[in-house]
Amino acid sequence: MCKECGCENHKQETPKRTRIDKSLNEINDTLAEQISEFLKKNQIFCINIMGSPGSGKTTVIEQISEFLKSDEIAVIQGDLESDIDKKRIEKRHIESYQINTHSGCHLNAHMINQALPNIKLDGKKYLVIENVGNLVCPAGVKIGQHMNVLVSSVTEGEDKPAKYPFIFMDAQMVILSKTDLSGVIEFNEINYINEIKNINPKCRIIRASLKNLKSFKETAAYIKHQRNHFFDVFHDHN
Repeated sequence: MCKECGCENHKQETPKRTRIDKSLNEINDTLAEQISEFLKKNQIFCINIMGSPGSGKTTVIEQISEFLKSDEIAVIQGDLESDIDKKRIEKRHIESYQINTHSGCHLNAHMINQALPNIKLDGKKYLVIENVGNLVCPAGVKIGQHMNVLVSSVTEGEDKPAKYPFIFMDAQMVILSKTDLSGVIEFNEINYINEIKNINPKCRIIRASLKNLKSFKETAAYIKHQRNHFFDVFHDHN
């Protein structure tokens, strides 16, 4: 049977593949740490925004710019194709750069490192990276971020934390978006929040809706608080 299906060969190749994967991850993580340090030294707080396609990632960036100064924000947009979201962000007078991964399912440190020289970072306090829409691949990937934010809409269903725990585990903040539709689709918010708390008890959960634009004020305030805390700790250690 082994000769017919080739499983012996597969077993022999596994250690080699593992070593290659480990090497690639180490290269990515080393570069990500360098990016993080560069941004830190320039007083720029880096936020990695993750979530499914259509969850509202770009909307969150648009709305928090109402409460954070738009000229203090730079955005890297990640998508397979097009610059649709980049154009939306630029209407808010926010410095923006597009990365098209084509077939890639997430951004990596090399992509971010190549993008940085093309962005005017002078005077910026925030670098927001909108990752490729996906609940699997971006989880756990280091790209120089200081904070992970997950946008999860009620229209995706209350079962997402249970189905995709790794990305929820990785987030410092979860923004539950489109909450005005909760009643329409009978979204069980209690079950959803309890599931997140079981996975990630320290995660901040914020409800948001375009029907109530002030709901994004809490998101902006928390990001600002996290930045202040991050640099207070940084200065204490230097």
